[in-house]
Amino acid sequence: MIGIHREWFRGLIGLLLALFAGVVVLAGGTAGTAAQVAGCTLEPIGLPLFDATPASVIVATPASSDDTPEPTEEVILAAAEGIVACTNETSQALRYAVFTERLLAIQFTKDNPAYQPSFERMIATGQATETGTNRLEGISDIEIMDDGRVAVTLHISTPEGTYSDRVVLAWVADQEAWLIDGIVAVQVPATPEG
Repeated sequence: MIGIHREWFRGLIGLLLALFAGVVVLAGGTAGTAAQVAGCTLEPIGLPLFDATPASVIVATPASSDDTPEPTEEVILAAAEGIVACTNETSQALRYAVFTERLLAIQFTKDNPAYQPSFERMIATGQATETGTNRLEGISDIEIMDDGRVAVTLHISTPEGTYSDRVVLAWVADQEAWLIDGIVAVQVPATPEG
């Protein structure tokens, strides 16, 4: 089921895309090793998904930008650390908590939409996976967008190597966290020949 990558973001995004497809300006940046958070501090995805609000309503509701903290380099670095911590958890409800409701809802409303009950069943049953061993090595190319969201490149080390994936983060007030609201580019590892 995992199609794009095997580890952390590759695995998580691959799982998200596979699940949803078929089954269910600051310049510069921070280099070097980032301090890691001890564990995921996000609330797990709750059921029913979106508190039983139709996905189409979630997609059509613009994100509120009230009380959004200033997206300084330190704030975005801390957000990236939190995202990696959550994606290393065994709980699917925590791993998917790194995405905004809007990004999840889009998967249920686009052409060839995913089947929401299957996704909810996966969350409800837990379908635990192994604890991840991925590590945030740093962030770069932070860009504050006109709508208040923030594009950033995350540099993640995994047992397979280090990847640089570009995502868009949005502030979610009820979680008091910056979450993934868009995927700009996912680095796909080279396929070995043979």
